[in-house]
Amino acid sequence: MSLRALALDGVVKRAISHGGADGVRSEIDRRRREELPAPAPVPARVSARFSITETVVQGSRVVRLENPSRTRARAMVFVPGGGYAHPISASHWTTVARLARAAGIDAIVPLYEVAPGGDAERGHGLLAEVLAEAVARHGRGDVIVAGDSAGAGLALAALQRHPDRAAAAVLLNPWLDVQIGHPAASALEEWDAILRVDELREWGKAWAGGLSTSDPAVSPLRGTFGGLPPVHLITGGRDLLLPDALDAYRLLRAAGNNGTLTYAPDGNHGLGHMGSVTPESRRAHLAVVAALTA
Repeated sequence: MSLRALALDGVVKRAISHGGADGVRSEIDRRRREELPAPAPVPARVSARFSITETVVQGSRVVRLENPSRTRARAMVFVPGGGYAHPISASHWTTVARLARAAGIDAIVPLYEVAPGGDAERGHGLLAEVLAEAVARHGRGDVIVAGDSAGAGLALAALQRHPDRAAAAVLLNPWLDVQIGHPAASALEEWDAILRVDELREWGKAWAGGLSTSDPAVSPLRGTFGGLPPVHLITGGRDLLLPDALDAYRLLRAAGNNGTLTYAPDGNHGLGHMGSVTPESRRAHLAVVAALTA
């Protein structure tokens, strides 16, 4: 593990507070009484480099970042993560902009509502329409669906329902089973600077809404892996979600999928957001850009 990555893990651990499952349930109750947290605005440094337009699809905002320096008429539909608990953050916007600029493409970001106001079925409806509109505008061969963590889970679940609406998928540190049933997850929790199993399970139940947490629409690890376009996975050895990402890769390979796996043994759950900050994250960044430009 690089010294820089080790130092960043220490900073993250000090910055994040955890309230456990009880804290999550209290927050969900508060949101039902009051309101959901608001998405972060597009940072000035991003809007200065892109032409920003916004539409409303099925009651949710969809932001398009048109890249003035794009090299091809391709778009990345990026589904931001946040454990279905937190809306898009400033760091997500930075990641989207960094990837779009490096790949020379546009980006489309659907701002789905987080739990408990939003749920899996509502998220699926939004993403299905956004992907359909992207394909109508760009053609299927120039639409890539991407996402991180929970957003990567929603992206894969949507692709399983609509495999004809993207040329490929890029999943950064994906959350693919909201039950977190793999026995290795609890052991990896000790090494994860960001996530906690009990908290994720509570948010996963809230996101499922009226569906079972084992429904493929909620937990795409339990879905169908045949007939999908290339699915590229990015994961790290210090991410408690690693076991499910590896299981998904095995299922994809067994189904004949020619997507790739980029594994950083010392990468944490924030691996896909860190650009070139650490050697581990730089390798991940280059793998994502390669998938976006293939």
